[in-house]
Amino acid sequence: MKKLLLLLVAGGGFLSAQKIEISASYGVPSLYGVANDIGTSIVNGLILPNEKTPTSMGVAVIGVAVYSNNNKWRYGVDVTNEFFTKIESVPQKNIFSVLPKVDYFWFNREKFRMYSGVAAGVTFNSHKYNLKDQKETKSTDTIFGFNVLPIGFRYGGDFGVFLETNLGMKGFVQGGVSYKF
Repeated sequence: MKKLLLLLVAGGGFLSAQKIEISASYGVPSLYGVANDIGTSIVNGLILPNEKTPTSMGVAVIGVAVYSNNNKWRYGVDVTNEFFTKIESVPQKNIFSVLPKVDYFWFNREKFRMYSGVAAGVTFNSHKYNLKDQKETKSTDTIFGFNVLPIGFRYGGDFGVFLETNLGMKGFVQGGVSYKF
């Protein structure tokens, strides 16, 4: 993951003189995490009524992006990781996504900006199961990952804070910090 981020930063710097932005954020559970929680609870409620299920604790995101010359567009990649509670039968559950993205800044004031965006990529859904009378079982599913960002707010200059609403692999509400250089 570090090599990927370094490659993106270096590649963006060599290709143009535009601003590069690095961001880190944390948010509430994602659409996928909530749907997974509900679906698992319903299935387990019907089949295994006394079985507990892991629940999402939130989504962490690290992003790297390059701004267009007019600062209206931002192109980059977000790496997301959704964390889940640990229970005896599922000691590890993780949803990891790599999402190339594009954002459009449609409201610009001196330090306050509003934007919308989309992202699409790959998601790895991994689990470890400890089923009764069986050995530990590992499972990893690779699925299509997406994110739609209806509205985001950014305040600041080179160093800024942001708050986003999302539908997809990032948290429904995601807040964080970013730095442009």
